[in-house]
Amino acid sequence: MKENHSKKASTTQNYENYWKLTVEYSDIYAPRFNNVLKVIIKFIDDNNLIDHKLSKKDFSKAGYYKELQNQIGQIYEKSDSASTRKSINQFVKLGFVSPLLKGYHKLSKQFLKASGEEKKLIFSQIFYAHASFNSSVTTDETKQKEMNFLVKTLMYHPDKKLNRNDIIALMNVDISGVNKDYLTKEELISEYKIANLISFESRKYNQIRYFLNFLKLLPGIVVSDDNEIAYKENAEEVLVKNIDTKRDQTLFRLMKENLFRESREFYNGKLVCYFTKKEQKGLVVSHIYASAEALKNLDVEAAYDYRNALLLEQNTDMYFDKHDLTFDEKGIPMFGWESTADFEDDNINNRLDEFILYPERLKYLAIHREIYLKKQKKFMK
Repeated sequence: MKENHSKKASTTQNYENYWKLTVEYSDIYAPRFNNVLKVIIKFIDDNNLIDHKLSKKDFSKAGYYKELQNQIGQIYEKSDSASTRKSINQFVKLGFVSPLLKGYHKLSKQFLKASGEEKKLIFSQIFYAHASFNSSVTTDETKQKEMNFLVKTLMYHPDKKLNRNDIIALMNVDISGVNKDYLTKEELISEYKIANLISFESRKYNQIRYFLNFLKLLPGIVVSDDNEIAYKENAEEVLVKNIDTKRDQTLFRLMKENLFRESREFYNGKLVCYFTKKEQKGLVVSHIYASAEALKNLDVEAAYDYRNALLLEQNTDMYFDKHDLTFDEKGIPMFGWESTADFEDDNINNRLDEFILYPERLKYLAIHREIYLKKQKKFMK
């Protein structure tokens, strides 16, 4: 009887469309987490699998997945092959690797080299934007973005926070069947009752725990001791007054955190205006290539790339944003026709330091400079 009950429960689980965040290694700093990812990336490169055209059936016949399992199994021996598969599939679920091993996130190699706060921030970028919990090496569900669904649910929640029951409710929902990108407070309550009825929490305790632990790595989100999540910033200011439907608030927050980290690294732990070098409150994350323009051109990476921004004091940001100020390749300011004499006199000796003008940022500054020059030509006619 016990054997039959176990088999029935297993069959039932196969038909549940919950958030399947199965994880073999949950510590992003641990050698096993990084070594398995390193082996997967090398395997993809060695076999030229990036953007391959194999169907799921042909991919299976080619034996790539089995070969990769053998390689990892020889490094980390497991009691069964299911654990090895889980260690591979977790990187698809977390967003590092594509289904059918068609590639890996462009930041994956940088993640392997990084340490400390930088590693955490890179993980956050990949996890937030590309995690797909129901995907695996052999299953592509990447169109479902559970993290985006959770963040929007938090954004629209009247209390601007989600408790453990809300998280359980979300993880038990098939988001492909929801006609909007979030659940209301009332829907969360109803979904938790359903989850409670089928003992979801007791059966999926580890997956819930993994998810909450990964959430703790996201900048801008705080997870309390009783597993309540909320934004660190003032919720009304962030989510109501300045909400921009064209901007993903969490990705922008990650961009800001990365820019702050850069400033502290370059300027002895301080947040300073990159132009005046003054440490002050109210510094602006000033896009170089406007985020609205980038999103209009479907360039999501540029819209949230911290290298596509300068940390500026508000007056400088105003001129820079309106393309009445730009910088040449050496960081020397170029003042436009509509910049005031006082502003020019106050800042004629200021410049951007060359060490922040690495190639990625110079690429965006070239776009900004081009728009600036077009604007100035209008005044010359």
